[in-house]
Amino acid sequence: MAIRIEFIKRRPGGRITVRPTIYDKRDITLGRATDCDVHLADLRVGLHHATLTQISPTKIRLEANGDHRVRVNGTQIRRRDINLSDGSIIRIGPYQIELAPMEKAGDLLVTFELVEPPTPTSDERDENSVFGMKGYAPDKRLTAWSAILLILIAFLALPIGLHFRAKQDNPEIASQTLPDKIAHKTTDPWMAGSISSSHANLTNDCRSCHVKPFTRVLDETCLSCHEEMGDHAKPEIMTAANVFGDTNGRWMNSVRDGFNIPAGRCGSCHFEHNGTEGVLPSNSTFCVECHTDLDKRVPDTKLVNVINFSRYHPEFSPAIVKNPQSDPVSIDRISLVEHPKENNGLTFPHDLHLSDEEVIRKIETLPAPIRAKYGEVLECANCHEADKAGALFKPIEMKTHCADCHSLAFAATDGAVRNLPHGEPAEVRRVLEDFYLAQATTMLLGDERTGILNQQLSAEARNRRARLREQALENARETTERNIARIFSEDGLCQKCHDNRDPGQSANIEIQPVHLMTDYLPKARFSHKSHETGDLECVTCHRAEQSSTAEDVLMPSITTCRTCHDDRARQSTIAADCLTCHIYHDDGDDAHPMTPRKPRAAMNRWPQ
Repeated sequence: MAIRIEFIKRRPGGRITVRPTIYDKRDITLGRATDCDVHLADLRVGLHHATLTQISPTKIRLEANGDHRVRVNGTQIRRRDINLSDGSIIRIGPYQIELAPMEKAGDLLVTFELVEPPTPTSDERDENSVFGMKGYAPDKRLTAWSAILLILIAFLALPIGLHFRAKQDNPEIASQTLPDKIAHKTTDPWMAGSISSSHANLTNDCRSCHVKPFTRVLDETCLSCHEEMGDHAKPEIMTAANVFGDTNGRWMNSVRDGFNIPAGRCGSCHFEHNGTEGVLPSNSTFCVECHTDLDKRVPDTKLVNVINFSRYHPEFSPAIVKNPQSDPVSIDRISLVEHPKENNGLTFPHDLHLSDEEVIRKIETLPAPIRAKYGEVLECANCHEADKAGALFKPIEMKTHCADCHSLAFAATDGAVRNLPHGEPAEVRRVLEDFYLAQATTMLLGDERTGILNQQLSAEARNRRARLREQALENARETTERNIARIFSEDGLCQKCHDNRDPGQSANIEIQPVHLMTDYLPKARFSHKSHETGDLECVTCHRAEQSSTAEDVLMPSITTCRTCHDDRARQSTIAADCLTCHIYHDDGDDAHPMTPRKPRAAMNRWPQ
């Protein structure tokens, strides 16, 4: 059922205008109050005069509220059920109401028409005299101006006068004088709150920050203590990022400069007198004010606009090694949307190490102490060790993380195991040459080596010794070359994990350099330790069991993070704002575009 309300107004010349409103419900309220469904603006109508209820498609119930009455066909009533076919005429004050059914069954048409002149304007004056306080209380305007004057004297003029008097008497002990104490108390109502815990040592020393009266705290005052603090960006970029290039933006910038509150100052983001909230912003408002449309404010920026984390944040762009052979190593930031591939110089299948039966059998063959370190199968934590802070992981090293399974042993003599050096093909050649030369010499000369230098050798013995030495050297070279070719061959030991340069020429063999990233998101902060909770495992975020090549970038996408983190107030997620992952001030050497903070003349001047 629907009720259609029509206000009819008759204009000069016989023209009629109708203002309709439709309510999709069964009852409507009538009265002078603004919260009524039908507002009847006349003093002869009560605030909540009556209620009109449709009890059937052909019958309505009219009920007056309180002590009010409604006239139906000339009779004063408080409640009546009216048939629509009766053609009843209802009067409430100067309004005449008629009821009629509409074409659609069950719908009701209610028309209102002002049939008497409205309440004269003199009644409004009478109403003000009746309900006003004139004659019973002081004049409102006089009271307001008196209160303003009292506030200005007590909380502005008095503190200012006492402040300068105390400072002129003796600036060194001003904070201890009675006038200054009174001035301090009278200024307390102007403060937003108590001082933060980080500045608690300055609670009774306001002049440490408020150096000059009526002047906001300057950057140079903050930097007198925080002198090593890094800036967020270059000053000129900060200024441009906080101001639009249109006329209104430039005008607002001029006004802010005139009051010594230019954009980009310390006080733009850090607010004191917030009590337990501290001086840091508690949400992302200050960040998104610039980064929402940063490309318009700073047209040459390479950063993507960011509005919030839950919906309008770009996909992560991890640091990817493009060329480990360059000096320095070539690293690019590439979005995960582009499915980047990494060239770190290593051949490593994660899926094989995590689930392959051959790897499991290999672990079973290890000595008991080493096998106990790994367990029955390999897990991510067997190779990826967290650093001291628990945020990132230590670099992967052959000796620490690989040598237990991938041994570089090539011989055992006198109970000692001989290992090849890792990562240096030239050293591998020298170790093999020395070993096989000593082995060949021992085999060819036998016991003649002992004491042979103490004997006077005949010409025939010297010739024999020279031939044996040449033969030993030749045998050592041949054995070395055979082993070099085997070790660096396509199916050899090294190429199981590395790519070789010029593997066909043993004299020029080089191992392609390896560069493994330890921090894929250098512009963000992330702690693995904070995520060691619940049933989270490494493979929950890093799909290592599906990776068959070291080129895969196993960074989780932003969608994965959003399953737990959201910057909107929701009970099912963990709150995350900009400062959850990003640092505003960064003092690192590679913190581009961060630059060391330098005094900025435009932001450190006193207003003239």
